[in-house]
Amino acid sequence: MNIVGVLLGVFVNVLGSALAIMPNRVFVLCVKGLGFLMCLLDNKRRYNDALTNLHFIYGDSLNLAQKRTIIKRCYQNFAFVILESIRIPKIPYHIHKQRFDIIDEHYVLDSLEKDGSVVLVSGHFGYWEALATFLPPRLEPNKMASLGRLTGIDSIDKLIISRRELQGVRFIDKAGAFRNLLKFYTQGNAVAGILVDQSISSNEGVCVEFLGKKASHTPIASVLSRRFNIAIVPVFIDMNKDYSRFVMRFFPPIYTPHTQDLASDLAQATQAQADITSKVVRSNPSSWFWFHRRFKDYYPNLYAKKPNR
Repeated sequence: MNIVGVLLGVFVNVLGSALAIMPNRVFVLCVKGLGFLMCLLDNKRRYNDALTNLHFIYGDSLNLAQKRTIIKRCYQNFAFVILESIRIPKIPYHIHKQRFDIIDEHYVLDSLEKDGSVVLVSGHFGYWEALATFLPPRLEPNKMASLGRLTGIDSIDKLIISRRELQGVRFIDKAGAFRNLLKFYTQGNAVAGILVDQSISSNEGVCVEFLGKKASHTPIASVLSRRFNIAIVPVFIDMNKDYSRFVMRFFPPIYTPHTQDLASDLAQATQAQADITSKVVRSNPSSWFWFHRRFKDYYPNLYAKKPNR
């Protein structure tokens, strides 16, 4: 028996129960406290990376105080995602769903009616975990899968998988994900949620313009769309200041062209995804996860120096 895993499971369950019943204002204090602690214990790499990204994208159009405010919110948002994931099994779905407003859901419903399956693309923006905790019951009887990265630590990985699979979602590890996705979509009536805003090796990705800069972007959704003739539907979940309300917004479907030029087809559909993500991030930069080294492949020296603070 893995004693550490058992103790961790007990601790998380107890903590989740406590977080689920406390008033929202107390929960927000916990979020802010954990966010502050994460910032305090950070070796400043994440802070510096976020500030570098903000300097790179916004230049002087945002002053230093505004950029620091965005980074502070990033730490709090990350803390929220962690604590919300801990407590979500203790929140009944009929209560959980009342916190959401949905805009333009017809884009995904119409695509499912037309094609049978769909690829959902999103990013590390707002409450991204709601793709797995809120959306699946609304898309039944379609099967839903969610991509994620495991840590290699068995007890933690079990917690990650259990949260993602809470509403019957199949967890697919990013390692070897493409083969598993092909099998998943071959069965039909499939919906996979894929976060597409992280950096990927330029050898594996497609060069796109993202937030006005060159970046490498995963083509996996574009490949699935082209192979199975299904729509890519972007969806993003933003949240209000005190994490009590969420807005899930769907965007018009994207289809990968099917011509004789595979590279051009993939580039066109992948750029369309990057355009939507850029638009969403610019609409509320405080909700995006600025800690990623998003532009390292085409600007290798960008993160080498400490930014002006």
